[in-house]
Formats: sequence, C-alpha cells, structure tokens
Amino acid sequence: MLGSCKKCTVADESSDTGLIIPDVVIYPGAGYMTGEMNGYYLVDGNSPFADKFQVSFDGGITKEDVDWSIYDILANPMTVDCKASFIREVNFDYVLDQVFYNVIATTCESCENPRFVENYVLIPKVPTGFTVYFDTEIRMN
Repeated sequence: MLGSCKKCTVADESSDTGLIIPDVVIYPGAGYMTGEMNGYYLVDGNSPFADKFQVSFDGGITKEDVDWSIYDILANPMTVDCKASFIREVNFDYVLDQVFYNVIATTCESCENPRFVENYVLIPKVPTGFTVYFDTEIRMN
C-alpha cells in the first residue's frame, strides 16, 4: 500500500499593511503581556505597559524607547498552529472615529503544536476619542 504526505506551504514572511509603521522590531518587556491587558490592546503613553516596550528602526541593531507623542502600539493576540504567516492591517476611519486592526493567519492543518502570537504593531498615534476594533481570522492550508 502506498501512502502520501500532504505538504503544507505558507508564506515565509508576514506582511504589514495600512498604517502600520514598516520595518520596525518591537521588543516587549515580557511574553504574554496581552494576558494582563484585560482585552484592551492599545498601548499608549498612559498605559501601565508603556514602559515595557522598546522599538528598533534598524533591524534590531539599536533599541530605543517608544516615542509615545507620535506612536502607539496595538496587539491582536491569537493562538495558531506551529507554522503560520500573518497579514496584519491597521486602518483609521476619520469619519467614524474608529481604528481597525485585522490579522489573517494562514497555517497548516497538519501542524499539531499550537503557539501564541501577540501581533504587536507600531502605528501612528490614535487620535483622542477613537474606538479601536480588533478582528482575527485563521485560514487552514
């Protein structure tokens, strides 16, 4: 009896679109901080988590504190299978005073080891009074 193995392929790199600041490495002070955020995943200068983040604009060669006067950080945590790629998108709706952070993860159905991903992104400062909405979708390959 012959058998076959279905290979799963996902993109090697994730992509960030919309208002996400490109080519930034975000360094959280600890893993799983989103578990302490009580479902509110906007980190700004007034957040109790603000001092727990650093960023790098040069691929990790140098780290610096976040300039909270011009940036905020969003998280959109999810559990995915071991191999996954992500499409992250943030958009502002200036008419409705809303921010939308959507993450689409593509993962392998054959992968049996779940992993937790916090999906931190650096964005321009969210205007006062805006409401942030989060959405996730997992696509099996």
